Amino acid sequence: MLHAVATGTALLVSLTATAAVPSSAASAPPPGKVTVAIVSANRSGCPAGTADVTAPAKGTSFKVTYRAFTASAGAGASPLDFRKNCQIALAVSGRKGWTWAISRIANSGSATLRSGASGTQVTSFYWAGDSRTGRVAQSFTGPVTGPWQRSRKIAEKARIYQPCGQRRHLNVNLELRVRSGSASGRSVLTLDSTTGSTFGLVWKKC
Repeated sequence: MLHAVATGTALLVSLTATAAVPSSAASAPPPGKVTVAIVSANRSGCPAGTADVTAPAKGTSFKVTYRAFTASAGAGASPLDFRKNCQIALAVSGRKGWTWAISRIANSGSATLRSGASGTQVTSFYWAGDSRTGRVAQSFTGPVTGPWQRSRKIAEKARIYQPCGQRRHLNVNLELRVRSGSASGRSVLTLDSTTGSTFGLVWKKC
């Protein structure tokens, strides 16, 4: 497994893909080399140098992890801590004549939400210059304590493919919110530093 730390400079993770498919079908990556690049990662949930990207050899997904992505509310939290977000610009490329889309999003983290508190985690994504936006949201209602994992498949009709013949960045925005509500004490919601966010990819010929 290859590993890269996100900075303001494009970082590449090389993937090896082996299977080709008919042009009418969406499937695994095309044959040859596929690359995933974090062009930029910033905002309160992922300050510079705190987001990482890894990818398995087959090129069917990539994973982003975070070392400082925690939202909190209640005792000891500042007024700005209730909402944290991370804006990531990604470049994924394969062989000419192929296009790709996100087919699944899985997020993992931990939570300490006291009775009366609640939280949300939202992942949205769109191609630069394209008004279409995909969105996946999870909600949490206290009391919740311990690790959590949520996975959502993107329906085929809702998949947003990279425009054929164009190189555009995929913008992904992740957000955490915590509302203390009637709870006493501090409530916390975190995206994980080990498993983080996994984005499944699906490919098809243009």
